[in-house]
Amino acid sequence: MPFENHSLLAEVGLDSLSVLRIASELIPDPDREIDPTGLVAVRTVGDLQQWLRDLLAPVESAR
Repeated sequence: MPFENHSLLAEVGLDSLSVLRIASELIPDPDREIDPTGLVAVRTVGDLQQWLRDLLAPVESAR
């Protein structure tokens, strides 16, 4: 069954712990922390995709 952007994570079998595990596997820097507060708004596959994109975006250097 294909998943759509509007598919709920619970419907596709993902809970918050699973999502955190996925994110930790994708982050190339093992010392980088994942802020779980952003995870609160992640309810759909589309939300997850955007959250992961934001999480994996290069961190801008503070000047």
